[in-house]
Amino acid sequence: MSYINRGRERIQFDRKGSEQDLHIVECSHCENEFRTPMNVQKIECSHCSASAKFDHSDFRVIGFIENHQGSEMAC
Repeated sequence: MSYINRGRERIQFDRKGSEQDLHIVECSHCENEFRTPMNVQKIECSHCSASAKFDHSDFRVIGFIENHQGSEMAC
């Protein structure tokens, strides 16, 4: 398990958190990385405007920003 601790944020790579946790995702079209919760109906890349409703397969989960309860699961 790898993670980065910046200030109060702890980012865990190669893991998924719960649906409401902020995740770091990568757009498969332009490789832009951004943060989004996974419990939204639509994820949209701000760089290339690629979007996916319900099926988030166009976006690869890189990791999640840990909420301090520590809920996590392997990707």
